[in-house]
Amino acid sequence: MSRFLLRAPSRLLSSFKSGLASPYSKQSRVSRTIQHTCKNEGFKSNFRSYSTQTNTSTEQSPASNKKVGAWLLLCCGVVGGIVVVGGITRLTQSGLSITEWKPLIGTLPPTTHEKWVEEFERYKQFPEYKRLNQNMTLAEFKRIYFWEYSHRLLGRAIGVIFLFPFLYYLKKGYINRNLSLKMAGVFLLGGSQGLLGWYMVKSGLDEKNIDQREGIPRVSQYRLAAHLGSAFVIYCALWWLALDLLTNKKPLNLNVSGNELAKTIKTIKTLRFGAPLISGLVFITALSGAFVAGLDAGLIYNTFPYMGGKLIPSDIIDNKIKPKFRNMFENAVTVQFEHRVLAITTFSSILTLYALARGRGGWKGLPKSVRVLSTSLFGVACVQVGLGITTLLTFVPTPIASAHQMGSLTLLTVALWFLHAIRRIPK
Repeated sequence: MSRFLLRAPSRLLSSFKSGLASPYSKQSRVSRTIQHTCKNEGFKSNFRSYSTQTNTSTEQSPASNKKVGAWLLLCCGVVGGIVVVGGITRLTQSGLSITEWKPLIGTLPPTTHEKWVEEFERYKQFPEYKRLNQNMTLAEFKRIYFWEYSHRLLGRAIGVIFLFPFLYYLKKGYINRNLSLKMAGVFLLGGSQGLLGWYMVKSGLDEKNIDQREGIPRVSQYRLAAHLGSAFVIYCALWWLALDLLTNKKPLNLNVSGNELAKTIKTIKTLRFGAPLISGLVFITALSGAFVAGLDAGLIYNTFPYMGGKLIPSDIIDNKIKPKFRNMFENAVTVQFEHRVLAITTFSSILTLYALARGRGGWKGLPKSVRVLSTSLFGVACVQVGLGITTLLTFVPTPIASAHQMGSLTLLTVALWFLHAIRRIPK
């Protein structure tokens, strides 16, 4: 053994010197030398352990994971802010105030009175001004311009906030290959958001498209839903990756035994089945809200739970819309009804899962974080339902409607957090 300890360093050194002109990599020469030494001395298991460590790069240090995770949380916050500002932009009818898309030179707003007048004159050439805002003043134009400009500026900012730290952490070795590919995919999806956003705005500037939507200047509800859905996907991806890094996927162990353990395992099986379904329902319900916003469907049937004195309104199908299934996306009455049904279904599912978790005797055996998240999910769902009903009954005022949209993002955040925690419990 002592002979091995004395000879190993010299063998390694000679391997480096003799291999300078070799076509093989340094790591390969070191590995072959150690393998040869280990075979001679009977340490094959040590070599296998060494090879595993040198040939994999999937595990990063907790410190680096914490830094990258905190940065991803910042990105989540900015994306969430973009979603909220985008909602206010839609609610204040500001989305068509900027009629050009200039990714680089459009970063700066008009800075002089003459430039503001020029921008306002450009806006006057498009349908929204001609059909709805002919009495608008320059001061009023500046107000709607502010929200659309802020939305676009935040979209540019997230690109910078994401790209440069990503390249820095990649160079420092804080991000492994697998994670870097996922982040690159998120970045590409984020870049496409700018194009998708402009594609959406163009639908509200085209006279032909507007004539097909009863002459009302507004963006296509299909493109609005695609734009919002893509933003939610980006947010969810960033949030999930951040959770992976900040928790290091550390298992959440159970502290029960005997009969209590059996009850807890049964409860966990129920939660494992229900958590992904609830996350999906929350996402779909939020997406249906984009159709409600796109068609201004929140401004009709402002009663709850009835619509025109009925649970199912008589005009839920418009026979003028062909084929009839398009009522699901183009009839404001149908779209509002769908959103109600989805919201009630989502809330009922959350309530049922929470009741099952607490009522089967395995609640106390669950990890504390799972219990807290389960309760939080139920609480946020209650608030969100209250905000939704209030938004409807008060004819969609901007502050309450904006809070309702923020609530959907908060509910999705907690649902994913809950799902992530459930998956950390060993099977």
